[in-house]
Amino acid sequence: MYVCICHAVTEDDVHGCIAAGACSPKEVRAACGMRPGCGSCTKRLCALVSQRRSAAGLVDALADLSDEGVVTAA
Repeated sequence: MYVCICHAVTEDDVHGCIAAGACSPKEVRAACGMRPGCGSCTKRLCALVSQRRSAAGLVDALADLSDEGVVTAA
């Protein structure tokens, strides 16, 4: 699915930029080559970055609990 129709940037492109280290919408825009356009991508781009941050935070929290012996494998 397209995130930015002005620059033909897809969700896969955004996920790839985030996986490569982009941590904010601004960094994703720069990595994907997105320049100011119509602005319709802003909300979706922010949501994708936020989802990835939330997922990464959850993984980190679970890893910390596992290290402390609170969570164990079944």
